[in-house]
Amino acid sequence: MAEHLSVGEFRILAHPLAGSRGAVRFSLTPWRPLVGLHAALSALGAQAGVPGGKPTSTFRPHLGVAYNNAERPAAPVVDVVSQLRSLPPVALDVSSVDLVKLRRQERTYRWETIRTLPLRPTGLASAAEGAAPGAQ
Repeated sequence: MAEHLSVGEFRILAHPLAGSRGAVRFSLTPWRPLVGLHAALSALGAQAGVPGGKPTSTFRPHLGVAYNNAERPAAPVVDVVSQLRSLPPVALDVSSVDLVKLRRQERTYRWETIRTLPLRPTGLASAAEGAAPGAQ
């Protein structure tokens, strides 16, 4: 069933880091291809009877770099990460999707890759060619 995923490969940009008391993450743009991929995978999951998941309408694309599982104030994290906010965005080519079995053990996430699905080729140039200046 998953081999019939009709989503094509795409390029996104990872924008400068943002920090909070619970995580350090990159914002990703544009959202449209990521939201489309989420919707397609959610539909396949529903057809296959996969439990759980959140609706695409609540999906907020981001790339988590670090998660904090202890109580702490946000200010120190935000201050350290803010020193990196002047860096240019980095182009990322998305050409496959890993389907994973995700488990949460107390405050820690563990996953196992079940299958990797290639996305339909669209002839993307390399990420370095489409990267923002200085992002290579």
